[in-house]
Amino acid sequence: MHKGSTRRCAVLVAASALLVGTAPSLAAPDWDIVGIRLGMTPAQARAALQAYAPKAEVTEYSRQFSYHDGVRDQPLPVFLGSITARQGSAPAHAETVEVMFSAPPMEQRVIRVIRTLTLHDDPVALERATASVTQKYGRPSAVLAPHLNNGSISRWVEAGKPVCGDTAPTSHDARQAPPVDNAPGGLGHYDAWHRRKLAPADASNCGAALVVNLVTRNAQDPLVREMKFVMTDPGYAVAAMRATARQIADLQAQARKARQNAGAVPKL
Repeated sequence: MHKGSTRRCAVLVAASALLVGTAPSLAAPDWDIVGIRLGMTPAQARAALQAYAPKAEVTEYSRQFSYHDGVRDQPLPVFLGSITARQGSAPAHAETVEVMFSAPPMEQRVIRVIRTLTLHDDPVALERATASVTQKYGRPSAVLAPHLNNGSISRWVEAGKPVCGDTAPTSHDARQAPPVDNAPGGLGHYDAWHRRKLAPADASNCGAALVVNLVTRNAQDPLVREMKFVMTDPGYAVAAMRATARQIADLQAQARKARQNAGAVPKL
């Protein structure tokens, strides 16, 4: 069953620094989460979800931006922002797959995938879960302990590209995939990182990352009650967010200029 939901968002574009940079190539690591890869089109992601979970409850969320012409907001066309597929019975044994797409005007591509498995009624030994993850994705770039030491966090990064964000073992950034969004506001993370010298000036050079979090019942009980997989592609996401910001800024400037030259002058 497909459900629709539209989220409207007014975007104000002020910083010209958000509008620079060129689009990267679509090359991404060959990771997948239930058959979904970074860089897929919406049609390809739908097909992968249907093949993996044909009976899942699927909800598609649309999104819409707007610009201000000096008097009122003017909406842009609605676009597909994300797809969520759910199956199983929470919290006993449930699964959720969330897929986020970049926004127009660039071609829409998968920029984030999150898969969450809850295993409260049928937990798996940490050693077995770790072996299964390593068999699928290979040896991770780093393995970190969660703050409460209940389980493990494994991180893979795209070879040949900089890892953006704080990679110190004690940092929060090192325990997650780089944040991405399909709204230009998501560029703020990369601006902050650049100021701290944790990202290049052109953040579209940042590499993709995959993070797997195996959460055990507690530090003394090595039975995994939740498995969470997150992969993001900041390279394409940053380029797409910049293109969206540029489009909104251009349309707003044109609309405000047209507004200034329109309207009848009252008879005096």
